[in-house]
Amino acid sequence: MKRGEAVALLKELGGLGLIKPSLALIEQRKPDDYQLCFKGDYDLNEIESFLKKYNLSYEEDLTRGYLCIFKP
Repeated sequence: MKRGEAVALLKELGGLGLIKPSLALIEQRKPDDYQLCFKGDYDLNEIESFLKKYNLSYEEDLTRGYLCIFKP
């Protein structure tokens, strides 16, 4: 996703109360492609339903403790 899309996604997820991030990062996944990564409280079941609507995927980075959302 574009960097602006990642920012908008963070705002939307927070506004809907689906996440309560303690830390959020927008990281480059590929050239001109970014992902939203965050630590904090979230309900994975609700996030999965939300992501299906927008054709987005996620990965849990257990080493760093992040949930990362990206376009496949």
